[in-house]
Amino acid sequence: MPRQYTLHHIPGQHLTFKDREQIAMVYNRNLRLPARDRLSMRQLAIQIGLPYSTLHREIQRGRVRQPILHKDREYREYSEHIAQDHIQAGARNKGRGMRFTNIMANLLAAKVRKELKSPAHARRELMAEGFAYFPSVSCIYYHIDHGDIGILHGETPYHPKRRKKSSGPPRRALPKPDHLSIEDRPDISDRSEFGHWEMDTMVSGVHGKGGLLVLIERQTRFYLIVKIRRISQIEVLRALRSLIRSGQMKTVLSITTDNGCEFLDSKRIETLFSKLNALLKVYYAHAYAAWEKGSVENANRLVRRWYPKGTDFRRVSAHAIQKLQNVINSIPRQSLKGATAHEAVLAAA
Repeated sequence: MPRQYTLHHIPGQHLTFKDREQIAMVYNRNLRLPARDRLSMRQLAIQIGLPYSTLHREIQRGRVRQPILHKDREYREYSEHIAQDHIQAGARNKGRGMRFTNIMANLLAAKVRKELKSPAHARRELMAEGFAYFPSVSCIYYHIDHGDIGILHGETPYHPKRRKKSSGPPRRALPKPDHLSIEDRPDISDRSEFGHWEMDTMVSGVHGKGGLLVLIERQTRFYLIVKIRRISQIEVLRALRSLIRSGQMKTVLSITTDNGCEFLDSKRIETLFSKLNALLKVYYAHAYAAWEKGSVENANRLVRRWYPKGTDFRRVSAHAIQKLQNVINSIPRQSLKGATAHEAVLAAA
């Protein structure tokens, strides 16, 4: 058989209609030959230039239903039109194509898993790097849940946890008489006023000492981190003095914190900020109600991406902590319409 009918097929690519036309011409011509001259399917596959399995499936796909009588012999020819119609019908029924290309998925996974960025932050950077279109954040999380793009559930900073919420009423504890409860705080839920802060501490792991004092401004999400030698009232006051001296907390109208032992001396905390604002008040969230200071809790999750639970913060340098603070405040936030905390602070100043 002439070699001019050999297909130049690239492995991994689909057959085209032109390829099927050549298969039909070669296969049907071979059927009409006498038995002694007729090639087997494997010989025919070698002659055409296709794997045997590919050619066999293609012939089965495109065989005509009615046999043809030729020289007192019945045989079923291959029709390129029937095979092409079969392929097109399958393409119509396979549903909507995936929005992610392999290049998109690989670049996104590199930014989320190696550079420890959120999907929204990574998406924003990829679009700035030249992608005219990139799937939405909700679409990214959908594919993460289904394991389509190389990122596992829980490898992102804000991925919801798969656990059931408690059905019982929240546990309440009696507040200290001399402390102002969060119920006494004016309504600041609209975040329209600059200067309302939330405060918390992050503790070193087992056998470690010290930790971090963290604060966040509610309107701009500006995040402050200070390394402390131990979790105590004295160390918290020392860290707050350093923040005041450095000018990072110029406007402070209120501070909301939890009932940890390191925050019990509200009077001394208020005295520290008396030069900035004589009306400053410290408010305490209810026990076992971390969501009442949710801004700082969410920001703490970012810190845990770089320093997971169990980290001994004594071994982390102050320079590394300052660098982490700058990184977190440079993350574009959807709550700020794409602005960073640094940009929001400059706009509010």
